[in-house]
Amino acid sequence: MILTFLGGAAVLNTRDFRRRARRGWGQVIRLRMNQTGGSRRERRNSAVYHPILRFTTVEGQTVEAESPVGGDPPPARPGERVAIMYDPGDPTRARIDGPMGGGTLVGAVLMGVGLLLLVIGVRLGIPFLMGNLFPA
Repeated sequence: MILTFLGGAAVLNTRDFRRRARRGWGQVIRLRMNQTGGSRRERRNSAVYHPILRFTTVEGQTVEAESPVGGDPPPARPGERVAIMYDPGDPTRARIDGPMGGGTLVGAVLMGVGLLLLVIGVRLGIPFLMGNLFPA
């Protein structure tokens, strides 16, 4: 259930951001690596790369902003020109426009996996509980 709620929250957050965002073009100027802990079995770390974007707002302000959505591989490479979305009230809140860069796909996948696990749990759990509560 937690995955379903997290995925749903990500989808709703992205939808709200997309509604108020302005769109434009920007350039990825570098990537910031975020080290994440790997599993104990793997005994290695993995990395998520967040693009640092540079763009000019419709008001003419040049902004550098880190996209909150990263990946491995990264959603875009340094030097790449990308479609962006940004919050007009706070242009440092910017992200790459698209399913991966915007966060919609990640949220939908989390929500789908959560729903699938919920259905499997209910499907397996109810017969198990009924058998234990009402033995024949």
